[in-house]
Amino acid sequence: MSGIQVFKSIVLSIVAAVAIPSILSQVTATEIELNAVVLGVTFVIVLAATLVSSLGGPSAGAVQAGKAAPRADQQGDVDDEESEDDSREQGTVKWFNVSKGFGFITRSNGDDVFVHFRNIRGRGHRSLTEGQQVRFNVHQSEKGLQAEDVSVVRG
Repeated sequence: MSGIQVFKSIVLSIVAAVAIPSILSQVTATEIELNAVVLGVTFVIVLAATLVSSLGGPSAGAVQAGKAAPRADQQGDVDDEESEDDSREQGTVKWFNVSKGFGFITRSNGDDVFVHFRNIRGRGHRSLTEGQQVRFNVHQSEKGLQAEDVSVVRG
């Protein structure tokens, strides 16, 4: 979990610590006093829930076609971009057919480059998602331009 994700979890927990007791008071028509204990307990519960869910559950926006994405420890698919000083090109995944194991990346100049799953960094089943930002090298093969050493850019 990155520092930004932890920060977002803390902010969400603070907002929820104030909002949840207020909403419960109105819904149940019961007076819930907003004191340090109520705010603290609510904050800790929400923070724990967000941290636990980020470690083991599907990530936000990762649920596609009614199926949950694999957990980070099961995924092993694509290594995220680790180096900012990278001489590889950056582009956007135009489409990727998971069952066939290939797709296309659009270069910054608009050209499309073929990408095969074997050329994606990572272990196990490797795939890309439409719209992902990726870094890659381009190789001229017998059939045209092909992406190699492909990795997802963290965003």
